[in-house]
Amino acid sequence: MEQQQYGGGGGGKWAVVPTPGNSSAAGQGQGQDHFQQSQFLQQSQSQSQSQPQAQHASLASHFHLLPLVEKLANGIEAGSRDQHFDTLVEELTNQFTRCQQLLNSISGTISSKSMTVEGQKRVLEETMQQLNQRRDLMNQYRMGVEEVTKSSNI
Repeated sequence: MEQQQYGGGGGGKWAVVPTPGNSSAAGQGQGQDHFQQSQFLQQSQSQSQSQPQAQHASLASHFHLLPLVEKLANGIEAGSRDQHFDTLVEELTNQFTRCQQLLNSISGTISSKSMTVEGQKRVLEETMQQLNQRRDLMNQYRMGVEEVTKSSNI
């Protein structure tokens, strides 16, 4: 069985993810592969809950869908449907669900940031209106003082 190393972007953790090889022992280690992938996904999920915004980039690299899809395609081509096939389907479904949650989280972060920018723009506009009102009042006060000074000098 071959093993490839994948690193999370943005300082994420490195993990060894097994990939199918030409070895005859490949079929025997598939249960262990699934167990290792499940552990890795649980670890990445717990990290995402503690630091959602900082982990978006590194979490995206944890979803290794291609190897699962390839294993599933190989099973379909071979015409074999067994317990391992059902496990692959379930795991792929779970992975897609987690990917969707990640995308929703990223979308929510982007929306909240744009709302913050919009909120800041609104506050800036309100402050500019208040500043202009105060300038107008100061100009009126200055003109009033000038009129009073002119009339008292006459």
